[in-house]
Amino acid sequence: MKELSAKDVDRLLAADPASDVTESELERSRARSLSFQDSDLTHIFAGGSGIGRQRRAVRRRRWVGGIVVAAAVVGATVLVPAILQSPPSTPPAAIELPAGTGTGAATPTPTAAQLPPAGPFHDMFVSADEVLVVEALPTGSMQQLGIEPVNVRQVLKGSSAVGTTSVDVSAADDRISGTLLWRDSQKEAPMTFLGFFARGGDGGLQLMNTAHSLLRVQNIRTSTTVNPVTDEPVDIGDDLRARINVAPMGDVPVSTYEGNRSGGVAPDVVKGTEGTGGSREGVVRGHMSVAGACFTFENSAEKVYLRWPTGFTAAIRSLPVDAEGRVYANAAVQADTPVILNEWGFIYMTDLEPRPQVSGELTTETASCAGETLRVFEVTPELPGASPFQKKHGVALPRP
Repeated sequence: MKELSAKDVDRLLAADPASDVTESELERSRARSLSFQDSDLTHIFAGGSGIGRQRRAVRRRRWVGGIVVAAAVVGATVLVPAILQSPPSTPPAAIELPAGTGTGAATPTPTAAQLPPAGPFHDMFVSADEVLVVEALPTGSMQQLGIEPVNVRQVLKGSSAVGTTSVDVSAADDRISGTLLWRDSQKEAPMTFLGFFARGGDGGLQLMNTAHSLLRVQNIRTSTTVNPVTDEPVDIGDDLRARINVAPMGDVPVSTYEGNRSGGVAPDVVKGTEGTGGSREGVVRGHMSVAGACFTFENSAEKVYLRWPTGFTAAIRSLPVDAEGRVYANAAVQADTPVILNEWGFIYMTDLEPRPQVSGELTTETASCAGETLRVFEVTPELPGASPFQKKHGVALPRP
């Protein structure tokens, strides 16, 4: 090392902050520092190597910062000359703080999609541990009362995985019987819900015991929600509604007419073939292509091309089918089946579905489907959002 001249030594001594500290000030600083030595606080000394560092239970964490400052003052006033001639030391080891101080396991940072939404459900979203969009699955015969199976379609907040699990809905609003709601939902036509859940002591999900903690997603195309008991609309706000994304995917267009005559008078009816006992049965047929789809209804005497209300589409769905390819709830075989989806996004009819009749209006137009030119029949649904398929599988029609 180069030897310092007398001039350099004088300049360094003049810059030494210790030269401005009186002996009485040093004594007070030392006394303050030593007063902590036998306390129950965590002691941190200059040097950072871990030698001479004591750790004891921290009773008042607010003093830790003060100790660091006190130690830094002592180090600055006593050790400055040594620092000028020494290489940088190894950084101090991490300080171990007790659990609960906020420096232990990192709290997951919410993604943009998990930030609280603006609107009327902001506070409930903040209070909930998990906010999920789920499909209600059939309750098993051995299912514990109130613990219901679901298929998690979307996680709006929380760490749940997409897929099947169980949730506790026994804490639902007094007017809502979760078990009854799940009883009416079938795997072929599941009801979709928006739920706000808290995690119990066992880690399981429990529906929050507050009004509107369980809402039915009535229209999965637009994510509109209703009270699951009364079907009365419940406004969750544009922000939260925009985050729900369980609309049909892979659907293709079908022939539609302007407007939607759902619930209106159907002037015409095409009935199925009359069977024994006066029963009638016709059959729906669906034909799919990448560009679109067409559906027909036929009996033993006639066949018509079905045109649908605005908003209807077609898709392929994997459904349980019997040996003839007809959808059958208890069938062991799954098959890709052409289906019609109504304006709310739910299955309205399926290929090979037997129907006693279709109601609507028979037009003078013709259209081609699967190589046949047929009269066009414009279907009139019973109610907006109605689905003969859901009705057949135990899901009640929407209230008018």
